[in-house]
Formats: sequence, structure tokens, C-alpha cells
Amino acid sequence: MKNAKKILALLLCAVMLFAFAACTKDGGETTSALDTTAPAATDVKINVAAIKGPTGMGMVELMDDEKYNFTLTGDPTEIVALISTGAVDIAACPLNLAANLYKKTNGGVQMIALNTLGVLYIVTGGADLASISELKGKTLYATGQGTTVEYILNYILTENGLTPGEDVQIEYLSEHSELVAKMAAGEVEYGVLPQPFVTAATAKNDQLKVTLSLTDEWSKISPETKLSMGCVIARKDFIEKNPDALAAYMEEYKKSVENVNADAEAAAKKIVAAGILESEAVAAKALPGCNIVFITGGEMKNIATANFEVYFSADPTSIGGAVPGDELYYGA
Repeated sequence: MKNAKKILALLLCAVMLFAFAACTKDGGETTSALDTTAPAATDVKINVAAIKGPTGMGMVELMDDEKYNFTLTGDPTEIVALISTGAVDIAACPLNLAANLYKKTNGGVQMIALNTLGVLYIVTGGADLASISELKGKTLYATGQGTTVEYILNYILTENGLTPGEDVQIEYLSEHSELVAKMAAGEVEYGVLPQPFVTAATAKNDQLKVTLSLTDEWSKISPETKLSMGCVIARKDFIEKNPDALAAYMEEYKKSVENVNADAEAAAKKIVAAGILESEAVAAKALPGCNIVFITGGEMKNIATANFEVYFSADPTSIGGAVPGDELYYGA
């Protein structure tokens, strides 16, 4: 009897040792049929950078989620260092910055979504302006000389038969706040401002009025595409190592965009609490004009490419010297 028990015990030990061996890799590392090459979405802490403006406002519902560690910045150029050094995994940024980072990192980033269409508007000191062509002979004030703002404005003027600097004089100021102050004081009759500075200006002077949306004017010229000024990028190595976490982020981000657009008052409270804007009233009023979207896949690629072609024609260096290829676009 005792011998039988010993034999049974030895057999059980052998079975257990065999099972353990079957669950090890060549290097002695334990594994099992449940192991995967990528960590579960719930196990990944994602570092995200967002800009204090429309490109960051759509993410506001994610900012209190413990799965995400957010860095907010008022300077889009900070995104370059954050992404390049691996300090963040995902970042909201201006559209042309995505192309530049793609070039700078040798294809080390991918665009995962467009998150903002055009946010530029022509504001007047009370004058009516029914079309771009009516700017002939006028002086238009703007900010962003040498940036995509200038390229977009020149493209729209030119396509409407106006030569910038000849038919329309353009005076560029260095800061949005400077132009807001001049318009509020009645010193400027025609100005180009982005949201939420449009709302800030009209709040200071009720004689100011929004007359034209450059997003709408772009669509009149190129109805098959759209003006887009903001997107979301991710490091390619993060995408490859964490597909489940990225998918979860995309789903939650999409819901955040939907909720922000559906309830401006509730979103405004969160936007101010997050430190993106200072005034709930300005945030709530500005939101509809911020054109916050969530566009992915082929539509993202088509819209971005059309915008890049305009930027390339104006200044190839603005997008890294070339229109990016299909490899830039995740899921397209």
C-alpha cells in the first residue's frame, strides 16, 4: 500500500513538472496560452499631450481618467520635443506639424485622427461682408505670418481672384490678443481670428460681427474636401506595441468629442477646470465655431493630403519638404 502511494506521488510530481516545462519558453521565461505579445488595454498608462485650444478641447472628458497622463501646453512647438523624446505617446497638434514630425522622426509617427477643421473667421467692425471678393481694396489684419494661417488665407484670396498684397493689403500682428484688443477698441475694421479669440473679441465689443468662415470658403473652392487645422498623432512604436490600448483610447476619445459637441455648457465647465480656457462663457459660446471632429481612415487621409498640397505650394518646408505618403496615415 505504501509503495502504491509513493508511486502515485511520483507520478503526480512528474505530471506537474511536465506541465511547468510545457509552459516555459526556450529562455526559461514562463508563459501560457493566455499570454499575448501586447499588454491589455487596462494595463497601459498612456501619456498624452494636448494644446490649450480647439485641438485639445475635444479630449477634455479623458483628462480625469486615470488611464491617461495629460500634458497641456500653449505652445505647439513643445509637441516636437515631447514626441521625439518619447515623453508622450499621443499628441494633438497642428496639421502641418504632423507632417514635419513624420519627416523629423523618419516615419516614427502616424496620424490617427483629424480633430479640428478650420477655426479661422473674418470679423468686421460692423461692416457687412457677403463674399471674399468684397475684400478688394480693403486692409485685412491677421496673425500667423509665415504659418498655415497665411497659406490658407492666401489660397482662399487667390482662388477668389484677389492677389494678396495688391488687391487686398494684409497686415500681420504677432499675437492674437493684440488683434483682439485692436478690434475691440475699434482700430481695425477687418480681421482674421481663430476661435476662441473670435468669441473673446466679440464679447468685448458688441459692434464686432463674424461675417465669413474660412472653413466654408475653403469648401466653396474645393467642395470634395475640407479645411482642417488640427490632428492627433501617435508614436509608431507605441501603436505597434499597444494596439488594444490605442483602440480603447480611440473609442473613448470619439465619445468625448461627441459629448463636447452635444453639450457646450457641460463641456465648458470641464474645459475651464482642465485649464484649457479661463472663461466658461467664452468656452461655451466658442465651441460651435471650433469645428471639433473625429475623422479617421480614408477620409482623414484625403482631407489631410488636400491641405498638405496647399501648404506645399506655398512653402514646402512648412510640411517637411514633401507631401507625406500613405504611411503617415494609421488605418487608412
